[in-house]
Amino acid sequence: MLSSPSSSWVRGACIGRGCFGAVSTAISKTNGEVFAVKSVDLATSLPTQSESLENEISVFRSLKPHPYIVKFLGDGVSKEGTTTFRNLYLEYLPNGDVASHRAGGKIEDETLLQRYTACLVSALGHVHSQGFVHCDVKARNILVSQSSMVKLADFGSAFRIHTPRALITPRGSPLWMAPEVIRREYQGPESDVWSLGCTIIEMFTGKPAWEDHGIDSLSRISFSDELPVFPSKLSEIGRDFLEKCLKRDPNQRWSCDQLLQHPFLSQCHNSSPTESSPRCVLDWVNSGFDLEEEEEEVGRSEFEDAAKAIICNLATTGGVIWESDGWVEVRCHASEEEGTTMEYSGSTRVESEYNTSSDPNDDVAGDSAIIDVSMSQNLPPGNGGSAAALPYEFVREPDRLKMVVCFD
Repeated sequence: MLSSPSSSWVRGACIGRGCFGAVSTAISKTNGEVFAVKSVDLATSLPTQSESLENEISVFRSLKPHPYIVKFLGDGVSKEGTTTFRNLYLEYLPNGDVASHRAGGKIEDETLLQRYTACLVSALGHVHSQGFVHCDVKARNILVSQSSMVKLADFGSAFRIHTPRALITPRGSPLWMAPEVIRREYQGPESDVWSLGCTIIEMFTGKPAWEDHGIDSLSRISFSDELPVFPSKLSEIGRDFLEKCLKRDPNQRWSCDQLLQHPFLSQCHNSSPTESSPRCVLDWVNSGFDLEEEEEEVGRSEFEDAAKAIICNLATTGGVIWESDGWVEVRCHASEEEGTTMEYSGSTRVESEYNTSSDPNDDVAGDSAIIDVSMSQNLPPGNGGSAAALPYEFVREPDRLKMVVCFD
């Protein structure tokens, strides 16, 4: 575990920025280990950002290590100049996430898809056995290790399994959500299995399992009898595996233990991954590290070319992106005293079209707006100009499903 004092490590370049924090590389001054730091600025961050990071830290503290889950190295607070950061320390996987690692974001080799899927099912089975639901399984949250292995990451939306089942506020990314989650009925291990099925399609085709038609997509997922279109190039056994994941009735979906015995995965013999993170600054040199002048002199000429090549690669690939694609990411936080609240986090690519209700007889409580998610205009400002923290509800109409968002 890493020590928390900021003097024991140096922050490097930012490799990913999302709605719930920024991710940077870092190097330990004691042993030269390169790792990743997920941080929020305690002075300027929204409450939802710090709450999400604290939730992720809490989950990692409770989870036992697993070879296919990104390794938790510790947490702490650092004072850097005049800024104070809350930090989560994780192993660094330089290959990035599945969505950006391969050309076109897709895996055309079904054998590789099987290996990736086996890693994910094993990781999710471990998460569920520890009493947690991940809630945000998608390609952006799957990091590529070495030897054809992947690791599950981003536990900011995860929560402990509720017993007995109760009405919930959804967490995760809408296009990957299970029908019962969008309907606010239940979110449990079965919901992760649905998201897994959507993610397998995403990995194989390079695009989400559901086409993005805004609120109409949510209506189709939650209230229709439709399923995502299975890839035509996927083998029959692969399509059968998807059928076991994408049952609209959560009680009919296979568990992770059952999925591991499915022929699609039983034919795949995974070996335990070897250490994938660079363990020393000599293994991976990043000229973005903010070293002292005298430290910069040491070894710089020898490794300058390697550093430039890596920076160029990060610049062209975009690095690790810790955010949703074209959607609002939904996360909620609960406490015994205050109950459960819904939080929205809009990425820089989230855009919406809205019309404020003008009819006083409309069945809308408070100062509200009807949000039809599209890709044309910016999300309406609320709560002091922020698009976060907008409570919502779905209103079913004969010809459409409306999302009602209430502004304070």
